[in-house]
Amino acid sequence: MRFLIVSWGNFERWKETKYRFGEEASVGPSTLPILQKALKPDWTVIILSDTLGMDFSSYGALREDVRNRVMDFLERIGAGREVDVLIVPGIGQFAHGTFKGNAMDAYYYLLHELAQILPPDEPLDVHFDSTHGLNYITLLAYRALKELLGIAAITNDVMFAAYNSDPFVPGITKELTINVIERIMVQPSPLLERIPTEDKRYLKNFSLSGREYGTILRNLKHLRELRRTAGRLNSWISSIVNGLPLVFASAFPRREVISNALEELRSTCTSYIMISNGLVNRELSLGEGFGRLVKLLFQTRVLGGQNPPRDELSIEELKLLSERVFRGRVLASTKTELDRIAKSVNMDVGWIRYAELLRMKGKSPNPQVDDRNFLAHAGLEANLIEVRRKGELYIRYTKESVTYGGRQKEPWRVIESILSKTLEG
Repeated sequence: MRFLIVSWGNFERWKETKYRFGEEASVGPSTLPILQKALKPDWTVIILSDTLGMDFSSYGALREDVRNRVMDFLERIGAGREVDVLIVPGIGQFAHGTFKGNAMDAYYYLLHELAQILPPDEPLDVHFDSTHGLNYITLLAYRALKELLGIAAITNDVMFAAYNSDPFVPGITKELTINVIERIMVQPSPLLERIPTEDKRYLKNFSLSGREYGTILRNLKHLRELRRTAGRLNSWISSIVNGLPLVFASAFPRREVISNALEELRSTCTSYIMISNGLVNRELSLGEGFGRLVKLLFQTRVLGGQNPPRDELSIEELKLLSERVFRGRVLASTKTELDRIAKSVNMDVGWIRYAELLRMKGKSPNPQVDDRNFLAHAGLEANLIEVRRKGELYIRYTKESVTYGGRQKEPWRVIESILSKTLEG
């Protein structure tokens, strides 16, 4: 699917200009018509700041004012109606009003909205025009877009191009060329960041009292539910980077838990936007935890849609999963490990700890779980997994205690402890 995404400032102040893009040329106040004509996108996304709003009767009215005016502008320039308009939270002092808050809210808002727009399961051809962009919002839009496209590229072909025009000098410039600034095939870039366990990393305080802020955090019920599963979520994130197919399948996130937490955070943040007499004050702001949850949810859609967690898989299922999710050296080493286990378990057997089976065969596996062994063997460490063969070979993680660091521990606690060290932040 082909997208044209443009970042705009105050569109009502733009002057008629001649633009040239490749073999196309047009005269108008915007690059949008010529880009649409040349690129023929399936869908267009326009990014605007809410600081363009003039109606301060409510925050909803402010946003609707911006939306109505831009739709009138699109009709005037003949840009068509196959458009999403994203009105992001902005900051600054202007002649018509003052907007206070955290500049990064624009990034988190865009990350969330673009993740709803970009399809997770098909090739993408994305074109980004920053010609008319508003300073920091354009930079944050570029960042959000590239991060999501890197996730989409895990399983899809993703092309990305960025554009900007020649400088405009009043009274001198007669024609502006729209230049290609970047054109690449996006490389896979899975989420590498840890899901935080601190509430304040999801919802930040901008101008509330400490007591009120603390009360708000304590009332985030869906976030509290999600944080209880942070270790398992982090294990799943790590499984993609480190080539751990059984962890991937067993720890696959439940999307509704993530969605509920995101909606709770968004609605709470929105309810603390105060507006009156030309002033918009965002008393709360979103944090890096919110952004990581957005990327995590998008990654689950890219890698499995509605897949539920699965505790046991056949060796063939694990191979197919590995070929779909992993790449390069990681894929090669994971397949080697799966082949080694398949060859080792060469007789029918009921569920048995793999380490015990190896000892029955006269081998001497490590008596306790070791971090390096776990990662080196694609998460299929002999003390942690059980195997069963009745024709087909199946593998699962044991539910019984394992020895780790000289002590008996619950197996998933061990897995989560090992994998938490592999992630950033």
